[in-house]
Amino acid sequence: MAASDPGLPGSEVVFSRDRAGRLPLLRRAATAVVFAGLAAAAGAKLGAPMFIIAGVIGLGAAGCVVAYAWQGRFRTVLTPDGIQLHGYVRHYIPWHEVAGFRVSHGQAGAESGQGEGDPSQHIDASRPRLPDGGRQTGPPRPHVTVQVLRTGRRRLVLPAPSVNGPAGDYRFTDSVRQLEEWRRHYGPQAPAQR
Repeated sequence: MAASDPGLPGSEVVFSRDRAGRLPLLRRAATAVVFAGLAAAAGAKLGAPMFIIAGVIGLGAAGCVVAYAWQGRFRTVLTPDGIQLHGYVRHYIPWHEVAGFRVSHGQAGAESGQGEGDPSQHIDASRPRLPDGGRQTGPPRPHVTVQVLRTGRRRLVLPAPSVNGPAGDYRFTDSVRQLEEWRRHYGPQAPAQR
């Protein structure tokens, strides 16, 4: 992640996925290679069907490696004009369409936010708030993402920053704060309170 001042013209901030979040894909690939090798070895005694099974498992391993490499390109780029999302599909969101951000957890019912009153509610990714306002007990959630709330449109999940796995990302909360600073600086101004 590169940090810069939102007030500098031409500056940008890039959030990307780290290797630790993508590591399970490599573990799956390594496991698949082992099973493909075992199936191929068994094919010497059991015949052609085991070679076919070994080939299918090998293709699955190759798919995991490709997904690992492709997800390494996933990133969110903040520019003075808007937010560029680089995932499986690219999106561009101009700042005037950004109403706020919401931290979302992988399990249903564990979204941050106490309603739609404040679209930019932040929580600690390691101990998320439950819908009733209390803190979660037990281990942290394994998958935490940020949604961009758009004015009059659907929400989009940012490719990064995100937290994958129980270890968490110590920079996640700072990244969400930085997203909010850019939204306040470049996004639409909130109506005056009466």
